[in-house]
Amino acid sequence: MSRKVICLAAISLLIVVGCKGKSNTVGNDLPLGNAEQFLEKFSMVETQAGKKQWELEAARALLQESEKQTKLEKIKLKFYKEEVLASVLIAEKGDINTETGDMIATGNVVFTSESEKVKVETDQLNWDNKRKKIVTDSFVKETRPGGIVTGYGLEAEPDLSRSIIKREVKAQVIPKK
Repeated sequence: MSRKVICLAAISLLIVVGCKGKSNTVGNDLPLGNAEQFLEKFSMVETQAGKKQWELEAARALLQESEKQTKLEKIKLKFYKEEVLASVLIAEKGDINTETGDMIATGNVVFTSESEKVKVETDQLNWDNKRKKIVTDSFVKETRPGGIVTGYGLEAEPDLSRSIIKREVKAQVIPKK
C-alpha cells in the first residue's frame, strides 16, 4: 500500500471518529447555534482610566460576533472599587452584549458584597453598563447583618452599598445574639 493511501485512510478515520456523536451543544447547556468562536476558561476585564472596573470569568463562552453577543456558562463576575474587590456575582449562565457591555446572569445567581457583608439571591440579575447599576425585575432575597429583605425588582450599586427593592417588600429583623 502506498503512503498516500495510508495517509488518506488515516485522515478519513479521524474525520469519521471526530464527527461521530457530535452534538449541537457545548458543555452542559450552551447551544452551538451560529457561534463563531467557542472558548474554554474565558475571561474579560473592563477598565476605566486604567483602573479595573470589573473582571469576568466563565468556564465556557460562545462568541457570536455578528450578533454582538457572547453566551457564558458558569460565570464569576468581580466588581472593583478603587482597585479593591468590592463584590462578586456567581451564576450558572450569562449573556454579554459585546457592543454595550450590558450583561445578564441567570440560574442560581448569588451576589455578595465584600465590604457591606450583603448577599443577594435571585434567578436573574442584569448589569446596566451605561448606568453602572445592578438591576432586575425578578424576586430577590437580600440578607444583611441584622435582617433579611425580600421582594420583586432591584436596583443596586455594584458594591451593594445602596440597593432598592421595588415592590412587595417584606423584611425580617434578626436580633443580635
